Amino acid sequence: MINWNEPQTIIFGIFATLAVISAFLVILHKNPVTSAIFLVLTFFSLAGIYAVMDAIFIATMQVLVYAGAIMVLIVFVLMLLNLREETHKQIWEKPFKKIVIFLFVGIYAFLLFGVFYNGELIIKAHTLGYSSNSYNYPLSESVSAKGNIAAVGASTFLDYLLSFELISVLLLAAVIGAVILAKKDFGKQL
Repeated sequence: MINWNEPQTIIFGIFATLAVISAFLVILHKNPVTSAIFLVLTFFSLAGIYAVMDAIFIATMQVLVYAGAIMVLIVFVLMLLNLREETHKQIWEKPFKKIVIFLFVGIYAFLLFGVFYNGELIIKAHTLGYSSNSYNYPLSESVSAKGNIAAVGASTFLDYLLSFELISVLLLAAVIGAVILAKKDFGKQL
């Protein structure tokens, strides 16, 4: 059972609820810039959740990388594309919107019911599995330790090296594609 009398649990609940609501508002808003602002709020809420779980390094990286750099990139692309609100019939018309909202509220209420009345439904960080790193203890416990940047680095470059390299190749391909697309559009404007 979860002890909701502890301040840490209450703060976690506030950040989690704020993250879910702001993520839902990202989907519902028609204006892309407003959606981007709610996405920033979602990223900050996730950083707050990480901070409550004593993963200070991950919370800091969440704010710096996602709320900072990635959101600047997204807003820059939105401004570059000059998107406006659609004037034609939206997918979020009343019947479909009501169904989606009903499903969302129902699933969220079911999950909250499970969390309040059966604490075992919550996946605890230390039960997510063991890593094959050289620390010989669960990776999630080593990463969640305050300021344990060495465990994050060891996990990234030992256990997840292939994934890390594949993501870097994917990002390189995205940058090359963006440069090619921007170069074509720039040539047409001259």
